[in-house]
Amino acid sequence: MATTLTEIIAKVQKLLSLSKNNSNAAEAAAAAGIANRLIDEHRLSVADLEAEYCTEEPVVQDENAIYESGRVTAWRSGLVRVLTTHYGVAYYNDVTQSATGRQVSRYRMVGRKSDMEICRYMYTWLGMECERLSGLEAKGMKLGRVYVASYQDGFVSGIQEQLRLSREEIKKEATSTSIVMIDSRGEESRAGMYAIVPGLRKSKARSASQFDANAFGQGKARGKAMHLGNAMGSSGSAKALNG
Repeated sequence: MATTLTEIIAKVQKLLSLSKNNSNAAEAAAAAGIANRLIDEHRLSVADLEAEYCTEEPVVQDENAIYESGRVTAWRSGLVRVLTTHYGVAYYNDVTQSATGRQVSRYRMVGRKSDMEICRYMYTWLGMECERLSGLEAKGMKLGRVYVASYQDGFVSGIQEQLRLSREEIKKEATSTSIVMIDSRGEESRAGMYAIVPGLRKSKARSASQFDANAFGQGKARGKAMHLGNAMGSSGSAKALNG
């Protein structure tokens, strides 16, 4: 089995390519499940090595934003929150304003470099899948923006559920030491974030927009069907985001 994150990502790229392009839904879902399992197994094995040799990746700020937009899209913001939470990474919204008055939000991550790399990779892949599936099943069908947005929100909710089940499954096979180390990464990343970026303030919760329950349910079913684990058949101002 590959021992470096680069090798793991190379394997994941092949598997996710199969998941995306294979017309056989069962084989595509199995490929996606294996991909996420490889990532989780890699993180746990690294945690075991860190415990044995008393070494640990430092908590740092990523150089580039994982998501940047003049207008924040709810499902993309939600996907960042879901993935950073799952992989033990903190994030905040670095808001800047140009001379023309245009406001830009940049979601920046703080955590271990390997965890942030995984977040970025999964965000890119799952974001493309959300766009692709909503394009096939929601857009262009005269169902309206509310339907599409609800579908995309549902997709992210389904992904969140699959990641939760995937983590529960992998924990059954992991050592208690590695589980504790993995589970503590989120708090360590948040502490590092407040140390690296002083003056962060909590963001206000967004009010609920229009919502289509049927579209949300359809999107959630698609998100859950991604089978991300083997148990299935996170002048300007900065805001720390609550999710």
